[in-house]
Amino acid sequence: MATADANPSVQEIELGAEASFTDLPYPVEIGRDDYFLVRDKTGAYHLLSAICPHSWGQIVRWDNCFMCPDHGWRFELSEGICVNGPRAQMYRFEVTVREGQLYAAIPDDRTTWA
Repeated sequence: MATADANPSVQEIELGAEASFTDLPYPVEIGRDDYFLVRDKTGAYHLLSAICPHSWGQIVRWDNCFMCPDHGWRFELSEGICVNGPRAQMYRFEVTVREGQLYAAIPDDRTTWA
């Protein structure tokens, strides 16, 4: 599973009011990086990176899934699990809700994303 490791160089990013994210998955841009805000089957929020875990290509929303156009891997929309290839998952970061605001925890160092 591609979840972020807990380490001291994690940024906490305020995403905005929970009520403003009514249509998920929702595209989010942080700096120069693209993500998708999603809710998994338990109702927990996560931020999925739009960087492919295979070749670091740009993942896009495509029909009823996410897809990496570089090699055709497709990922389901709630947890970013690959549905047509190897056992892989989009990089996923925890999102917490505090006082109606969403906050994502993203490591500064991409080498820790594995």
